[in-house]
Amino acid sequence: MLFKERIREHYDEMTPGFRKLADFIMDHTLDVAFLTATRLSRRVGVDPATVVRFSQDLEYSGYRELSREIKNYVRDQVTSTYREVEEATTEQELLKALTEQAGQNMQHFVATDMVSLVNAVEILKGASHIWLTGEFSGYDIANFMAKKFKNHGVSASVFHPDMSETASALSQMKEGEALLTIAEAPPSLDAGYAVRMAREKGIKTVTIACSGIILPAREAEVTIITPCDSPVDVPSFGTLMQVLSLMWEAVLHDRTAEAEEVTEGNLSQLLKLRAETPEYEVESAEDEEA
Repeated sequence: MLFKERIREHYDEMTPGFRKLADFIMDHTLDVAFLTATRLSRRVGVDPATVVRFSQDLEYSGYRELSREIKNYVRDQVTSTYREVEEATTEQELLKALTEQAGQNMQHFVATDMVSLVNAVEILKGASHIWLTGEFSGYDIANFMAKKFKNHGVSASVFHPDMSETASALSQMKEGEALLTIAEAPPSLDAGYAVRMAREKGIKTVTIACSGIILPAREAEVTIITPCDSPVDVPSFGTLMQVLSLMWEAVLHDRTAEAEEVTEGNLSQLLKLRAETPEYEVESAEDEEA
């Protein structure tokens, strides 16, 4: 009998602590596949011994046996998603399978690397200035993130990790600042060198990457690994973008109201200036454009 069926069968007779575990396992099965008994107990807020007793109450020898069955279940679910992609005959079926895989990747991230994201957010929120870099498409994402930060009042700059721009950026970095590197594609060696030299200057460094073995990931003080598994023949960058969005929202959480107030004030001033501009100056500008 599958663990879900056993939980449903015993649920009505469970203690409150057991029900908390049952609800978490049923709602976050993918997360549980990556959790030890101790980590599961912390996530749910029960004693580790309760996890063992819960497993035994479901007629398993202990949590290890229950965990093994959950892992097998998750593996079969992932295999099923890949099979759905292969068997898809319409774009709707394909996109449905890809959406399921994207959800699994995000759940995997939450279960395995959420602590790294928390540490990264703390570094970025405490930084007086955020530097961003990345190679290939990672540079374009870094440039986009820098603009998003600046548009909401966060001091940020982006640089390409070539020799001249890296040397210039490093000469301007100061204590209390941070470097965020987006290593979207390997090997990202130049970005790795930038991270190494920034750390040597005492700059806080954060890398977000799909692989933990590339140089920027190995050199950073905090590295966030985002799953990029995809059932098609190209790696997914959806989780990376989701995590960057979460990071951006968390960093701006305490600054949003202040930034919006400043922006609204600037817009009001611009509207006032536009209204006070003489008609002939507007016509003159339009003539020059023509």
